Amino acid sequence: MKKYFIVLASVIFAGLNAQNIHTGYYSNAFILQSASNPAAFPEANTVVGFPGLSNLNYGLQWPFSLNEAFQKGLDDSLRINLPSIISNMGKKDVLHLDARHQLFHLGFKFGENKSVFAYFGDEVVTDVSLRVSSDLVDYLSRGNAHFLNRQMNFDDERLEVSVYHSFYVGTAVEVTEKLNLGLRLKALTGIANVHTEKLHLGFYTDLTSVPVYETTLQADMLIQTSGMGMISDSLDFNPTLNSGFAFDIGATYKPIKELEISFALNDIGRIDWAEENNEHHTTDGQVEYVIDGLTQSSSGAEDLEAQMEEISDSLSTTFELIKSTGAYSTKLHSNLFLGAEYELSEKHRVSLLFHSREGFVGRFNIYSLGYQFQIAESFQLLTSYQNFSGISNIGAGFVWSPGPLQFHLIFDNMLVADVFDAKNLSVQMGLSFHFGKE
Repeated sequence: MKKYFIVLASVIFAGLNAQNIHTGYYSNAFILQSASNPAAFPEANTVVGFPGLSNLNYGLQWPFSLNEAFQKGLDDSLRINLPSIISNMGKKDVLHLDARHQLFHLGFKFGENKSVFAYFGDEVVTDVSLRVSSDLVDYLSRGNAHFLNRQMNFDDERLEVSVYHSFYVGTAVEVTEKLNLGLRLKALTGIANVHTEKLHLGFYTDLTSVPVYETTLQADMLIQTSGMGMISDSLDFNPTLNSGFAFDIGATYKPIKELEISFALNDIGRIDWAEENNEHHTTDGQVEYVIDGLTQSSSGAEDLEAQMEEISDSLSTTFELIKSTGAYSTKLHSNLFLGAEYELSEKHRVSLLFHSREGFVGRFNIYSLGYQFQIAESFQLLTSYQNFSGISNIGAGFVWSPGPLQFHLIFDNMLVADVFDAKNLSVQMGLSFHFGKE
């Protein structure tokens, strides 16, 4: 288990991102447009991403705010507010830490009318999801005495971590003056993975047993991991053996000059994690342990401590996970974008965007209403209103394009005055060069 926390911590500090491109989807920042829709077509003939800085997109989503998780005591000390946490956790609430760090990007137009834009690039992608049910938190915080003669089953807990390298090649084609089509192919190399294939916990405390409070514990789990050789010298690690493939498709269409409609479906694919890099942790089927209860003797606390130690040792032996190995595969979490933009005037545009992201508890949908203001030829202001599963956000940012240089900086959560009230945070920034603008 210690290894899982090491991987999770390293992911958090390495960068948190996803396809959180909402405010910038219809911006002048071509790098953002292309990342979310492979049919995006640049004004420039050549686009060069600044190595390591062309697209940094950091984001975080969690089910409750820090103010909901903690409360002040009478002495001004912070304390965990378990009732508040439980009440604010829903069945589908998940902690998301998703990342996409572009290492380089190069593209250029060719063809008689410069109607084809071809490009290639490289990025490191991180996708982390953690779900712990409110029922389990409630059970552990209140204790089994509140759930007597009830079989308590917990099957919703999951941890998914996927870190992989993606080398991509793509093309966007101006089929007609109104229609653009795009395709992007990705060769994937898996770096690290934690996959919860199965996790079941069961508890039953019998009020009528002799001795009383006989408690039966059950567990059935299989956790698959890959790439732990990075942090353990005792394990082999060869990331080139973890291979995969994915693709993105997209289209833009202008029925009239002022209106553009767009569609993109990204991250359709999977990664095969090679047996040589893998380590599985399993109970090898369901295991069970019965705690008969504690008995009181004349020895007092000394005897009670001995009984507790015996139970602890027996639990460790019974529920000790067996290590094994084997190949397995995981799917990428797909992203669907549907958008429309209308040009009110030369300087003012409005847009609508629907983004649906696949997760292990279903799809998460984001609705966004955007406004783009072209203050000057080289400077664009952006703002948007977003709704994510009932949580409202205001996004804001800018795109600065002096000469061949283009820099964008966008925050997708400006509504929260106090960061301790926030339930999601997202920032995108990048630096690129655009040569031969039309």
